[in-house]
Amino acid sequence: MHSFQWIQAALGIIVGLGMTRVIISVVQICVARRQVKLDWVPFIWALNIFFLLLQFSWNFVELDSLISRWNFGLFVLLMGFVITLFIAAALILPLSEAQAGSDLSSWFRSDGRWAMPFLAFYAFLAYPFNWYLAELTPGSNPASAILIVMAMTAFYTTSRKVLTTVTVLNLLLTLAIIAEMVVSS
Repeated sequence: MHSFQWIQAALGIIVGLGMTRVIISVVQICVARRQVKLDWVPFIWALNIFFLLLQFSWNFVELDSLISRWNFGLFVLLMGFVITLFIAAALILPLSEAQAGSDLSSWFRSDGRWAMPFLAFYAFLAYPFNWYLAELTPGSNPASAILIVMAMTAFYTTSRKVLTTVTVLNLLLTLAIIAEMVVSS
């Protein structure tokens, strides 16, 4: 078996677990909708994380042609990339009604927001990854910088208005990235 297939399997498992975690959390909260007051903000962030997992999966397919020789450092960087996104996926929504309490908005302000530093770190890791693979400078990847700022703003803000604005802007950024990927593929 080629080394890329082993790397692909290891990373694919973590990406699949992240997607599964988001889907299961959404289902659990929807099932508990009579007991838990729903809030759209955590669902949008969960959707964004899900799309980032999809984007990583899609871009990962191209790595075999970009990297002629795999090394442990690159594997660790990719693992860090995927693990931070998995942790964000695991933290963004509660797994159960008991975890959520009676109000998803309150839960997000106290617990779900902790996904944001991991989301920001994921975006930060894009810089060394892009530099290594394509010699791209940080200035050539403004989407990562914007995601870092938006995720950390969502983490630190106590204003509902700021949180909803950043959430909508992040959704628009994610949709623009996806549209660009669809058009270019």
